[in-house]
Amino acid sequence: MTDIHDAIIIGAGHNGMAAAGYLSRAGKKVVVVERSAKVGGMTTSGYLIPEAPDYLVTPCAVELLFVRNSGLIEDLELAKHGLRTIDPDPSYAYLHPDGSSIALFRDYKRTADDIARIHPGDGKQYLKFMEVMDALMDIGFPIMMAEPGRPDFSNLGKMIGGAVRNVKLKDQLIAISKATSDQVACEWFEHPATIGLLTGIAAGAGPLDDDGNAAAYMIFAVTHRLGTGKPVGSLQSFSNALAASITASGAEIMVDAPVVEILIEDGAAKGVRLADGRVLRSKVVIATSDPRTTFALTTPGGVERRLLQRIEHVPSNRSNAAPFLANVAMAAPLRLKRHQDLRHDGANINNAVGLIGVPDEVRESFASARRGDIPQRHAVSVSPMSNIDPSQAPEGCSVAYLYLPAMAVDAREGWSPELKDKTMTSIIAQLSEYYDGFDKEVGRFVETAREREKRVGATNGCVTHVDFGPLRSGLHRPATGFGGPKPAVPGLFLGGAGSHPGGGVSGIAGRIAADRTLRYLKKMR
Repeated sequence: MTDIHDAIIIGAGHNGMAAAGYLSRAGKKVVVVERSAKVGGMTTSGYLIPEAPDYLVTPCAVELLFVRNSGLIEDLELAKHGLRTIDPDPSYAYLHPDGSSIALFRDYKRTADDIARIHPGDGKQYLKFMEVMDALMDIGFPIMMAEPGRPDFSNLGKMIGGAVRNVKLKDQLIAISKATSDQVACEWFEHPATIGLLTGIAAGAGPLDDDGNAAAYMIFAVTHRLGTGKPVGSLQSFSNALAASITASGAEIMVDAPVVEILIEDGAAKGVRLADGRVLRSKVVIATSDPRTTFALTTPGGVERRLLQRIEHVPSNRSNAAPFLANVAMAAPLRLKRHQDLRHDGANINNAVGLIGVPDEVRESFASARRGDIPQRHAVSVSPMSNIDPSQAPEGCSVAYLYLPAMAVDAREGWSPELKDKTMTSIIAQLSEYYDGFDKEVGRFVETAREREKRVGATNGCVTHVDFGPLRSGLHRPATGFGGPKPAVPGLFLGGAGSHPGGGVSGIAGRIAADRTLRYLKKMR
């Protein structure tokens, strides 16, 4: 093809479409190439259970937490293109084995009161904890929004303002930024249910014993301030709204268009070659695929070997622990057995994400994964999707999204169909101690990390593309030399979860890639 685009974007996930939206609105000629048959990447949903064809399945993410503060929804006018959301309140509920529960309400004072019913001291501590988490968000969100390595006076001002306002909390903020999430939970709280609430949420960001990952607790402040944002019609409706927005502003989307080569000519990216042989030429390539996949696609000999090796050693589920995801379709409502009845405040926790797993079970899930073993008891979050949005299952029926934060990428005995079934049997048995409905299962969609790797192309099935950690953030995400404004390979920009600010549905990585592309194109002129 002789047409030269301003930018070719690899991947029609939310970051790829975010980049396309900002570039096309700036008047650039943009095409997004997607290897799958529809848009969305890890923000897709579909009817994927043959035995239950009327149940909507969400294979990866299910909520719009961080995107609600990134400006993407407003900038690309997604409400105009059909996006609608629901905010259950409470959004999460820790379910203790004895039938007690802790609900995470939008009002953190109400959450503190709920904790105080179980442990008065922990209730008082939660108010102090949230003071620190609010400070962490005031400082941390501007850092997330800012482009690493380039002065950003707006976000810098917000960050400095947050630091000045919260200077009295400096020592506590530093301690949390250096600590493990397990340590912080145990430092601040005493009752196993309160600790279970914290570790259950923090587990989504990686192993509980990794230094620096306690920063994940900022999610408490984000949830209290913004809600979780469950899209009506599943996360696919968010992806569809993005696609409608960017095509309306002039971007082109090509599905069923896998890239087999990123063309590096004269030391710079000049376009892509598709699996069907077509060559698309461009001034810039933005890759939202994970960094290892991206650089494996580059023209042989086109990128310095040293840089390729640096990317090859980027950690992706390095500890052998990865999320294990399942959607379960049931021919009956999904209802809590005891926990709802034991509440005395009228809060409906049947619509909340149920966090199951005492602290030792959360810890053991990561330890087992490292060994390649399957634990006997599991740490699980249960998102009752059809309780929140009834359109996702037939009337009187239900569908639940199960997220196990730590399961072996490579099981010691290998992930055979028999091991998957055995694992699911133990998971369902445990969940049935808490919920009614799982005994009426009519079908399931289950995905191990290796199956996710095959389906979406993410190395080791890593949903964040690159492991989180202070050494893999900002300018150093995904690796030193690859996170700054100047691309390691001229014309080739990274714009997915493997770049700043990382995983989660925010679109910030795509916006930053678009900003960098606009400056690069201006210099080319």
